[in-house]
Amino acid sequence: MDDKLEKKLKELLPYIIIEAIIFLLMPLFMGHNKASAATYIVEIGIFPVTSVVCSVIYKLRQRRSDIYVCLIAPLFFAISALMYGMWADSWITVLIYMVSYFICGYLGLLLSDLFTKKSADKQNEKPPIETSSLSPDRVNLEKHEEADGEFIAADPEEDHSLDTATTDDDIEELLRAIHDRKSQ
Repeated sequence: MDDKLEKKLKELLPYIIIEAIIFLLMPLFMGHNKASAATYIVEIGIFPVTSVVCSVIYKLRQRRSDIYVCLIAPLFFAISALMYGMWADSWITVLIYMVSYFICGYLGLLLSDLFTKKSADKQNEKPPIETSSLSPDRVNLEKHEEADGEFIAADPEEDHSLDTATTDDDIEELLRAIHDRKSQ
């Protein structure tokens, strides 16, 4: 088997199983009368919702749109229609339902785009940076003033450089030392 096809089937397998169970077993509970209320509830309510939900979850988990996930529901509805004799009554109605389940799957992919867009917008909104300093008058991030000169320690052992392991406490200590040095 081709690696791409095998990978695609592994991605789609949970959705295939879920939709197979729902589309192939739900008609057992619809009753013997083809025009019963249970039939309409299943065909107009449960089947489309299953198609939409599976498409949304697939898109949110895989981060890409695949038309294959939209084709699962119509495929299993066609199999179900053959198994339970729905083709004999009206094949046009079955085709209309198949197209509508495909459209529901595609709408699920579009709906998941809205979810990912909203979550991406929330991630792009960054909260304001909170800064703590010894004296707020001394440090102003909005109005950056040029320093009179670089601070050079009188003793070379006092000269500190910042690296990636520097914490906020280390920075506060350095600022305190600089402030104390300038006050003297």
